[in-house]
Amino acid sequence: MHDMHNISRTGSSKIDMGIKLKLYFIFYTNCLIFIMTVRVSELVQYQICPRLVYFGARDNERDQGLQQPQARLRSRIEGFILKELAFNLSRIINCESDIAEVMGDILKCVPWIYREEMCQDIDLEPLRADFMRIINERWLKKLRSTRELELELEHGYERERVLYSAKLNLSGSVDKLIIADEEEIPCIIKTGKSPEYGVWRSDRIQLAAYAMLIEDESMRTVRRGLVQYIRDAEFREVQIRRADRAMVLHVLKRVKRVKQGVFPDRSRNAPCENCAYADICNTRKTFLSVLFGQKQK
Repeated sequence: MHDMHNISRTGSSKIDMGIKLKLYFIFYTNCLIFIMTVRVSELVQYQICPRLVYFGARDNERDQGLQQPQARLRSRIEGFILKELAFNLSRIINCESDIAEVMGDILKCVPWIYREEMCQDIDLEPLRADFMRIINERWLKKLRSTRELELELEHGYERERVLYSAKLNLSGSVDKLIIADEEEIPCIIKTGKSPEYGVWRSDRIQLAAYAMLIEDESMRTVRRGLVQYIRDAEFREVQIRRADRAMVLHVLKRVKRVKQGVFPDRSRNAPCENCAYADICNTRKTFLSVLFGQKQK
């Protein structure tokens, strides 16, 4: 009986070890998939500076980076307000509500919608006057005369559709998805300044990435997208080109390498003075310089 008991325990131990190995494998695989899944926003960050992707992918450094000064927090909040303004264009164009009423509703809703990003209770009422200066008669006239909004006004849109492609290991949430008959048209909202002509390069890549995600889901070709530069009331249509798709794949490959742990060079025109990771980046750069005895870009 004693021998039988030992055999039973030995067999049980082997089974337990086998189960543990399987669990470890599943856990490791899931972690690997999580690390290798790239967000469309990271493609955009890479265009600004590859190190934004590197530090953003690391929890401790990311938490430190989010401790932003008041001026930077205000800038983010202004972006949230402008984005919500873009989601309320039909109310303004169709004169469903007075512009002051629309702005009042937005100021009330932003703290609820962006609660995680804001991380604290802030009175937004003092910002009302600043935004009413942006939304002047000239802004309203441009808004109501643009042809690029006709599709949105006629067909509406789905807000922040979550998209994922297992083939690309890419995910994202497109601001607006307009479905006009059989055509799916991604639309992104930008709160910064618009270029004189066309769209910014990073915006073109972002639209192409959303187009590829939509195509993988719906099996229909996406031929165009829209960029809404809401601050300037500029609305630009973009044709999705083969070169744009190729650039998405190129940047996607590079972002995956960075997320695997490759410390990238800083981009030539990186906006370091406004970067939330400036202190971390400089510390890492100094450490590597001492370790390898060479300059880091």
